[in-house]
Amino acid sequence: MTIQESGAVLAVFEDLGGYGALARQEGSGEGPLVNHLQRANIQLASIPVFVAKGLAETTVNDLLAAAKVSRRTFYKYFDGKLDVLEGIYRTAVQLLLMRFREMRIATGSSEAWLRAMVARFFDYHQAVGPIIRLMHEEALRSDSPLAAHRRQALHELQALLEERFVGEGVKHAPLTYQALLWALEAASHELLGGAVRPDLEEVKRVLGDLLVDSLCKRTT
Repeated sequence: MTIQESGAVLAVFEDLGGYGALARQEGSGEGPLVNHLQRANIQLASIPVFVAKGLAETTVNDLLAAAKVSRRTFYKYFDGKLDVLEGIYRTAVQLLLMRFREMRIATGSSEAWLRAMVARFFDYHQAVGPIIRLMHEEALRSDSPLAAHRRQALHELQALLEERFVGEGVKHAPLTYQALLWALEAASHELLGGAVRPDLEEVKRVLGDLLVDSLCKRTT
């Protein structure tokens, strides 16, 4: 694994026991923990494969070889390669949403919270790297199972923002929140796909200003 791939594993699965955790549990037998770790092991091993080959060129055999599991074991947990990618995407989204919820209290003011969310959003995507771009492109396909998870994530994040500002007596049109979230998504997608990376701190500052100016300084 490269340093970037190791960073992706840490960022996406920091709560799942880590790469190789299943091997450390050898001899424990069947059970929820072993099943959980086996799924995580397959997903973790699949990340660098998807990054290197892309979704279209990746085969189940590639994933079996990377995870060092049998075909029978693989199909015990997943229906196919897209099911693996869906699991990775779902985990990544839920971890990020969880961090945003935790930061809501820890950061204090709404302005500080918005700026911290923007910073975490881009730091997270930069750490995870190309797998995020691949999953985002797949999630934009209306016929993909990832699309529903993207819509749900945007809905939950919009609700999180609305709850904060309604609680402060500030109401915005739903489209305001949606447009700001789309802007974050689009910026991340371009940053991950560009050959030349711009100053990330400047990107965070500009988009932080956009959210603060749009949500903290006016009402509709």
